[in-house]
Amino acid sequence: MSIKRYIATADNTITNAFRANLSTRATGSNMGAADTLEAFYIYGQVSKGTGQDNQTAEKSRILVQFDTDKINEDRSNGLIPANGNVAWYLNLYNAPHSFTLPKDFNMVVKVCSGSWQEGRGLDMDNYTDETYEGTGSNWVRKGAPGAGYSTWLTQGGDFAESSLSPAYSVSFVDGTEDLSVDVTNIVEDWLAGGVQAVGAIVADNSTVSNYNAEQFTLTDSHGTSITYKYDTSSTVTLGSSIGLSGLSNRNDVASKIETAINNTTQLRISAVATDNSVALTMDDLGLAGNTNGGLGVVNITSSTDVHTKTDFQNGTGIPNFGLGVFMSASFETGSYSYYTKKFFARSSEYFFLRPNLEARWDNSKKDESGNVYLSSSLISGDDNLNTLYYYNYIRGQLKDIPNYTLNGETQSGTIKLYLFSASLDESKPIGMRTEDAFLLPVGGGVSSDGNRVVVGGKHSTLGNGIYTASFAMNNNEVDKFFPVWAYRAPGASSDTQFYTASLVHVNDFRDVGSPSSNPNTDYVTTIENLKSFYSRKENTRFRLFVRSKNWNPNNYTVAQSNIQSEIIEDAYFSLYRIVDDYEVIPFGTGSAIAPQQTGSVGSYTRLSYDISGNYFDFDMSLLQAGYEYGMKFAYFVNGSYREQSEIFKFKVEE
Repeated sequence: MSIKRYIATADNTITNAFRANLSTRATGSNMGAADTLEAFYIYGQVSKGTGQDNQTAEKSRILVQFDTDKINEDRSNGLIPANGNVAWYLNLYNAPHSFTLPKDFNMVVKVCSGSWQEGRGLDMDNYTDETYEGTGSNWVRKGAPGAGYSTWLTQGGDFAESSLSPAYSVSFVDGTEDLSVDVTNIVEDWLAGGVQAVGAIVADNSTVSNYNAEQFTLTDSHGTSITYKYDTSSTVTLGSSIGLSGLSNRNDVASKIETAINNTTQLRISAVATDNSVALTMDDLGLAGNTNGGLGVVNITSSTDVHTKTDFQNGTGIPNFGLGVFMSASFETGSYSYYTKKFFARSSEYFFLRPNLEARWDNSKKDESGNVYLSSSLISGDDNLNTLYYYNYIRGQLKDIPNYTLNGETQSGTIKLYLFSASLDESKPIGMRTEDAFLLPVGGGVSSDGNRVVVGGKHSTLGNGIYTASFAMNNNEVDKFFPVWAYRAPGASSDTQFYTASLVHVNDFRDVGSPSSNPNTDYVTTIENLKSFYSRKENTRFRLFVRSKNWNPNNYTVAQSNIQSEIIEDAYFSLYRIVDDYEVIPFGTGSAIAPQQTGSVGSYTRLSYDISGNYFDFDMSLLQAGYEYGMKFAYFVNGSYREQSEIFKFKVEE
């Protein structure tokens, strides 16, 4: 199973809309307990007039937050892959309503740069539920004073963006669409923990008069920007004006810069002057310090010599204050209204329609123990490679081999694979010495030692204790072999063989392109271990048995007690709720044309396979208890996806 969903832990709608009297705004209104979320822009409902700040436009925005502590816990426990191997999607689901519905508009998703509280308000029509005793966010306030700054720096919420965590734009054509957007960079910044970014301003000219009228801009992690300007005609340093009159050297200039920055209370940056340099530190984590050249870089606007410089860097992570979702700038201004787009909130009664953060990754394992082929000149080099897996289980848990790490630069020890002939009764390998192993070809990405042993490694995306080795088989006389795994410890002069796998039978490509081959093979699929009922606490492995519909076994095959399943190299599952055909999990193929490479986060419902056939793991906690579900499969065969006719049904209980 390579999909996991985290339901929002807080959400709210904030607005500056006019109340029914069309004279006062609902800026104190809280809707944190409502079962829907709402975003809109209304132009010109009220004429410009006194007491309305000469602004007639009305806006509504959405705030949503998720528990990243839980995500980090799941990652530590191996339930979520490491950064780079998983994609994160924000999902909001359209809530039908009886009001007008805008079309052809864009919404934006931005990082919220300030803490906020959900609140307990419900009224989304008359806005009668205001923030109570400082608890709950609204258009003006973040929530309780103890949660940080009690008011937004900018009414309507504080939002920021950088090159790593940009603003994401989502288009709506009909207006009824759900919102689903890849926010991986933001989530991984949340999960990173963090270090405050640092920078420096250097006064590098000894002639104070040369600083006159030059200016620089600082932007903090909350997105607040201050432009400071040098004034050699004044001794006063106040606000953004730095008076340099009477100063004799650049050390004095640095001291004045320190004073100006630290006295600007709305800027979350601390300054410490040493000689002619001013060290800068972000007061907290944030987007401003995460990239060189991003927010937080001092910009010198003078066209003359640059006498000051800075570059915020080495900051990691951003605080998890959640996300803002609202109409993009071009649709939150202007003279056309976009009223109203609604999504279901976390308090909705609809289990599958609550806001969620969805992790997607491809954890499929292509263990070709049951699908090994002889090399063929008709097949590309990559297709001639066969990959075998080794799972290092210790007391039921996958564990890394000691003294072996994934990173190539720090690897210690070597994983190796030998292939040996089978005895006449096929019970054991013949010989176990290196010189008894099969000679293997070099090339095709295979790293080998003396052409008799394949050098493997830890799988890069599947977590602890999983190792692979790939090889080509060009010995036409070999029809079966025993894989033997070995390990050479750091500093050792010989290999230690530690595991002999089951006998592997070798296939060939002689039927490829022959008149007898069937390019339109139909399949019959069953789930060998399907149960009628499952608990939401179960994590189940479904094991498939697949055969061709025109399968015609010979007498020998019929006589065997264990008939092997056919292996579908690119197979995918989907799941829906029987009562209303609601698609819970679509076919996560990653492409409408061709399957993705193994490890692609787009192919998040791809099935694994091993010597026993196709299988996949499924986390039942994704499903709502009390309902029956249907499971379908699609196979990528001969260049196209072919949905299979079978439907496998089961019910989920609490």
